[in-house]
Amino acid sequence: MRFCCPWEQVDGFVSLAEFRSFERWMLGQVSGGLARQVPVADPYRHDGRDAGLIPAEVWYLHLQSREVWRLVWPEPPFDGLFVRVP
Repeated sequence: MRFCCPWEQVDGFVSLAEFRSFERWMLGQVSGGLARQVPVADPYRHDGRDAGLIPAEVWYLHLQSREVWRLVWPEPPFDGLFVRVP
């Protein structure tokens, strides 16, 4: 049986405080046995005015659904993101 991942995409964090809160929540997912950190296979690169910037990121595997998600740190003017890795 395949499970659905309940995580939702975040297309940008409005503040560093929001990002830190999300980061704590994600660490809770790991410590709760719902996810684990996995190696970054293909670093995030974005287009537009921030092209060339390679921000820090961490990938997480949602254990039940087997989906991999990336959490990319905000680095102004880039707002960061949390998205499923295709």
